[in-house]
Amino acid sequence: MEEEFTLPFPEEEKIEETGAEREDVLTVTEVNRMAKRALERIRVTVQGEISGLNARYSYYIYFDLRDENAAIPAIINKRYFHDLDFNMEDGALVVIKGTLSLYERQGKYQIRVEEMRPFGEGDLQRKIEALKRKLHKEGLFDDSRKKRLPLFPVRIGVVTSRRGAAVRDVTVTLKRRFPPARVFIRGVQVQGEPAASQICEALRFFDRDYDVDLVILARGGGSLQDLEPFNTEEVARAIAEMEVPLITGVGHEPDVTISDLVADHRASTPTGAAEAAVPDRVQVMSTLAKYATVLQRHSAGGLAVAERQLASLKGRPVYSDRNYLVGPFMQRFERAAGALPGSPERGLLLALNRLRLIMNSPVYRKPDELLMGRHSQIISVQDDIRQAAATYFERHRNTLDKLDSRLKALSPLAVLDRGYSITFNENTGEVVRTSETVAEGTPLRIKLAEGGLFADVSGKE
Repeated sequence: MEEEFTLPFPEEEKIEETGAEREDVLTVTEVNRMAKRALERIRVTVQGEISGLNARYSYYIYFDLRDENAAIPAIINKRYFHDLDFNMEDGALVVIKGTLSLYERQGKYQIRVEEMRPFGEGDLQRKIEALKRKLHKEGLFDDSRKKRLPLFPVRIGVVTSRRGAAVRDVTVTLKRRFPPARVFIRGVQVQGEPAASQICEALRFFDRDYDVDLVILARGGGSLQDLEPFNTEEVARAIAEMEVPLITGVGHEPDVTISDLVADHRASTPTGAAEAAVPDRVQVMSTLAKYATVLQRHSAGGLAVAERQLASLKGRPVYSDRNYLVGPFMQRFERAAGALPGSPERGLLLALNRLRLIMNSPVYRKPDELLMGRHSQIISVQDDIRQAAATYFERHRNTLDKLDSRLKALSPLAVLDRGYSITFNENTGEVVRTSETVAEGTPLRIKLAEGGLFADVSGKE
């Protein structure tokens, strides 16, 4: 026999209520909703490590925030995630501000993230990256604005701490590689709060007040916090404003500061900065010896060529015989000197002969005949001009008569000469072509071949 389940009737429920005190029972959904409302009143700031990052969904990104002993689920809106200015990934240490909440369906406790930033060194790195983007946009990192280093600097300014190993590395390297160089050290604090301002003052001192060929900015390695003065905007702009070339040697090989990016040359260490500043004396001596050998060889060769050219010139007549150049001029002088006493008389005879030739020309002997010939030519030309003009006018007169005849034939006045007339409406000035266009009493003007008439319309047909 199957067991039968029935619900109690309303009357039975009332009997039970009156007989005993009713127990208040909540559903799971109600409990979770109460817990959610209570948690959402709590705002927290939490530090932890990101793990289990899940970005597969379209609206929220899910991850866990962990420390050594516990973990809290967290969610962040995807739009806020894309606006973050640092790389959010598993293992990143972050500080989160948000509201506690609860996922009702699973009763799962979580943090709803409203703000997020890197923790500790990550926050400093984020500021440095933001400053890098700003200065790069302004062009402070461009190679086009960087100055060339001098080949043989004699006066070198060094900005570093007097107590660190960097000053020893720089001075020893400069002395070893290039002894002629003189080194001037400006001691500054290279970490801590006043470091940035002291570095800027030292750079301006060497750039404006103390004459040097080159400046080295150096310090040993350290943490990101230790190198913070070399990542400040104040130091970067002081380097960019310098007219003297500057080399940086800050930290060790992995350390690249903003000062390195703005400087005219960047070395990975203080020793590397000193090596980049001056040439190696061994290489300089070797290069000078090589150039001296080449110069001596070229000088000897040039001297030999010059000696051969000189010997060739000495063998020419201009050097062996002194009369080679003077002789022809002396001969011309002697001939001119010999002809000088008779030259006035010869000149006078030549002038007289030219005068006789001119006097015998027709223009002096028979000027009347010359003028008569020219007069006859002028008369002939005048006759030709008159004949040409008459012919021209006659031809065009005939053309004009033909055009006049055609014009008269086409003129309406020729029709009037044959007894016709033209009637105009005196009021409108229009030609009257039909009787329908005028009424009785309309004034008319009649054009005849000679003169005209005025009339009024007395009747129509």
